[in-house]
Amino acid sequence: MNNFKTTVLFQMVALLLTLNIACQDQADKFHQGLVGAHFGDPDLTGIKDFALLETLDQKWGEADGFSMEWSAKWEGFVIAPVSDKVVFHVATNKQTILKVGDIEIDVKGDAGEGILPLDMKKGERYPIELSYLHEIDGQGFFSVQWSWNEKGKLPIPPEYLFHTQKQADNWNWLIDPDPKTIDRRQFAGVSARHVIVGDEPGYFYGWPANHGVWQWGDEILVGLMKAHYKMDRLHHSRDKSKPSYILLARSLDGGETWSIEDPDNFAGDGGKPMPVKDKIQFGHPDFAMRCWENEFFISYNRGKTWQGPFLFPGFGLNQLTSRTDYLVTGEESCLFFLSSKVENVKAGLQDRAFCAGTSDGGKTIRFVSWMAETDTLRSVMPSTVRPAENHLVSALRRRYDPTPSQGYVLQKNWIDVYQSLDNGASWQFLSKVADTDGGKRNGNPPSMVRLNDGRLCVTYGYRGIPYCIRARISDDNGKTWGRETILRDDARTFDIGYTRSVVRSDGKVVTIYYFTSEQNVEQHIAATIWDPTGINP
Repeated sequence: MNNFKTTVLFQMVALLLTLNIACQDQADKFHQGLVGAHFGDPDLTGIKDFALLETLDQKWGEADGFSMEWSAKWEGFVIAPVSDKVVFHVATNKQTILKVGDIEIDVKGDAGEGILPLDMKKGERYPIELSYLHEIDGQGFFSVQWSWNEKGKLPIPPEYLFHTQKQADNWNWLIDPDPKTIDRRQFAGVSARHVIVGDEPGYFYGWPANHGVWQWGDEILVGLMKAHYKMDRLHHSRDKSKPSYILLARSLDGGETWSIEDPDNFAGDGGKPMPVKDKIQFGHPDFAMRCWENEFFISYNRGKTWQGPFLFPGFGLNQLTSRTDYLVTGEESCLFFLSSKVENVKAGLQDRAFCAGTSDGGKTIRFVSWMAETDTLRSVMPSTVRPAENHLVSALRRRYDPTPSQGYVLQKNWIDVYQSLDNGASWQFLSKVADTDGGKRNGNPPSMVRLNDGRLCVTYGYRGIPYCIRARISDDNGKTWGRETILRDDARTFDIGYTRSVVRSDGKVVTIYYFTSEQNVEQHIAATIWDPTGINP
């Protein structure tokens, strides 16, 4: 039979099958294609997005945003084309696992074509599962064809692939809502101006919260990362195969204009860690300190030049995962708000925040207290203010991941606030500020500032729909919070946020973050200048 006749036969059989399916009970309604999900990791973990597979001949690459490590899984039914032994042929350059009925094959790219033979009865439905594991960056593909009765391999027509409504319900909870359906009346608004802090064609600028912000009046200094841009749908759009750089951005006019700096002997320059020899002058008027994991750098000229890196002690803990958050308490004394990897934390990133301190210019730094009462929920990237003597309030990034036994369930990402009434010696939970995504994107850290009128303000990126930069304000030192205020909501994807905020001399807030929009696709650093007294309730 020639290809034309074969195609006509497939179409006729598909029509009859469709009519037959349409007559079945609605509870068993079938839809075309296989249904499943994309995962952020190459082992079917880190569930991200709903995925409909319409054909079994797929290719992915950088242009599609699928060139980094990831995986996917689909399920449904395949209709038998004939009553005969049907052979499924699997080709891939990565890893593809195919299961039809009770037979499964695992095909790796270096092993050649995989063969799955199955005795089938024409017109009957057979359960099918297909998993694709993309473990190494680069182009990827798989192709599943079939053959029977000594005929050559043929593509499996889309009309022969179906899934049930029940299977759809197992996965369609992953579908993001249409931004147009979000009731914006739940949010407050505020008049704001957006300015560019750092931007360069072909590059990804990101994560101010990872690198710190410092302020001297209306002079603002913020850290950032510059990496090569590489579009990715499931991860950060940076090319990990190329070098990245830690830079600074400085404003001398309260965030209105900015310049990029690359100081010597700063983070990423490969300096060898050393112990503190001379006492650190924490009270110096032009002091700045940048913390990262188990190291820190100091500057006495507003970040123009740096000393370090210096080593934090181990504190008898596991690996430190710290960022920059500290409060100067005297000429030679300082509180550090750090974090360490803790194995009991039920999250893919196992951090727990703690407070440390020094009273001898950094010669000795001691562990003071854990900041969160439990070691099972992730707590990291604290942002701390002092409302009064001995009274500290800190916002913490939180996360909880369901166990594998719970199935495909989204993680939880949010911000909590804790307080200390004894200058960091002990901490108590105060309140939850907000969720920071819909459970797919690792959430976002907080940035807390004390406004000129004494209120507390937390800013953060929201990595769910609608992708945006938000703020909440507390009138009672963090016990309760006003409505979420949207600072801007024109983000193109989830890959945004990591705010650092400061308060200008005129009371306006400068919120710095990384962002992507339809007008400026590549991630860049932006700042929103807004008046917290002008929020529209």
